[in-house]
Amino acid sequence: RDGIAAHWQYKEKQGFDEKSGAAFAWLRKLVEEQKNIKDPDEFMESVRIELFPGEVYVFSPRGDVLALPKGATPVDFAYAIHTEVGHQCTGAKVDGRMVPLRYELQTGQRVEIITSPNHQPSKDWLSFVKSAKARSRLRQFIKAEERKLSLALGREMCDKILRRHHASLKKYMTSDEMKKAVRELGYKTTDDLIAGVGYGKVTPLQVARYFLPKLENEEEKETLVTRLKQRIRGKKERSGILVRGLDDILVRFGNCCSPLPGDPVVGYITRGQGVTVHRTSCRHALSMDPERRIELEWAPGAEDYYPVKIHVLCHDRMGLLANITAAISQGGANILGASVSTRADKRADCYFTVSVSGADHLENVIKSVKKIRHVITVSRLAA
Repeated sequence: RDGIAAHWQYKEKQGFDEKSGAAFAWLRKLVEEQKNIKDPDEFMESVRIELFPGEVYVFSPRGDVLALPKGATPVDFAYAIHTEVGHQCTGAKVDGRMVPLRYELQTGQRVEIITSPNHQPSKDWLSFVKSAKARSRLRQFIKAEERKLSLALGREMCDKILRRHHASLKKYMTSDEMKKAVRELGYKTTDDLIAGVGYGKVTPLQVARYFLPKLENEEEKETLVTRLKQRIRGKKERSGILVRGLDDILVRFGNCCSPLPGDPVVGYITRGQGVTVHRTSCRHALSMDPERRIELEWAPGAEDYYPVKIHVLCHDRMGLLANITAAISQGGANILGASVSTRADKRADCYFTVSVSGADHLENVIKSVKKIRHVITVSRLAA
């Protein structure tokens, strides 16, 4: 063992410095610990585990060894076997006992996957799978399923509006009018366009007017009314958001990032739930399916108020909470909720939910609170 190390060092024409000495000491220890292993393949597998601690090595029922990322689950194992095994996975046994699908596998365990031919994967699996293959196959499946549903919904929506005028979508599927609609509305195929209706990116009226010219005036009237309003309305109150190309659509704000007027925002279309607004820096927005993103902008002159959370770290002293709440109120923000916890080092964490008119308004409130004596930091919370 020492001979191999010395030979390598001789060939490299280097001395034994502290760093290389520690490396060789580790190598000697590793070889010493494995000296009782007679099978060379077993020895190499053992060394590999030592070299790559970020992986776990598990066995299939047939004795095959699979390498998976640390923290991998039976679902990761199933997809490593075959995509269909992953899709049809309903349960798993580890060393002969049933375990949850989110169970973290450990090196040396034997894993058996239970499948059902009629089973489909769950979107929730994305919250715990670790391997790139499992995540990729899950996303592909979910995207394909969502497209199928959106295609069916788009057909139904277009048919519904056409039936009111004694026509049907089937009649126009291969028509020149459909080709023109596909081209002018920016799609590659007819199915892409119809799925776009299901996703909410295009209205069925926009498509139907290519087949029934008499609907042209009807759409123009709706668009004119919307332009006069200069904003999209939710069920109960104005959202202050303009969605390009869509009229009178329900708009909701993501609780994960609490967007405010002035923040760069992006929308995510959900069937039956309209558009959810996120800040562009929101981690949920970054993981969105690109096909379901939509451009948004804040309506000019929006006068609504929006909830947002802030965190104030301060030294714990008498009257400080009163000073902070006074600064928030004097800044024109309404306090919707508050909580305080103290630390062992005589500091306090104050959490406030405040109602502000926009990002600039919030920034002014934060600046006012920062000026208070014994306030250490003030920050806007993502959620």
